[in-house]
Amino acid sequence: MELLKNVFFWTNIATATIVLEFVVFISRRKYKRIVYILSGISALIFFEIPRLIIPLLPQPSIGLNLNIAKILGGLIFLSGLFIIGVAFFQIMEAKKESWKLRTSGIYGVVRHPMYLGDILWALGWSIIFNAFYGLILTFLWIFLRYSLAILEEEKLIEKYGETYKNYMQKVPKRLIPYLI
Repeated sequence: MELLKNVFFWTNIATATIVLEFVVFISRRKYKRIVYILSGISALIFFEIPRLIIPLLPQPSIGLNLNIAKILGGLIFLSGLFIIGVAFFQIMEAKKESWKLRTSGIYGVVRHPMYLGDILWALGWSIIFNAFYGLILTFLWIFLRYSLAILEEEKLIEKYGETYKNYMQKVPKRLIPYLI
């Protein structure tokens, strides 16, 4: 049971899950749809849940006043969830239109807004709980999501060709507006 209270145990589970996602994206092989569905479900369970747990575990404090941490962290957390929601609805609209590439709305700000939202909710959650390791691990989550975005874009270029390359020029940032 002591292992379940270890931040690094949960970090390893989350990281290993994303590495498996990399394997699916790196492979030039076309998998059956179920592989992609199971990959997504495993990411939800084994990447997102550990990141919810990590800030709740014993660890050093960031040192923020608890009220400031709750307000600031809450705003960042909710911003992340909002961005994920907006991006999700734009994807559902694209699905209705035979997967037409989305280049406006939130996709006109960054090319991977769901990853941005994913980073923000984890950052906000760590701040809410004043969790030092959770905050530091945000940089790992950014690196992993950025790396996955690069691999995903190779597939998107294959699918959309010049349209996607033009979109990359129009929206130069993959993940975080004005930064990366």
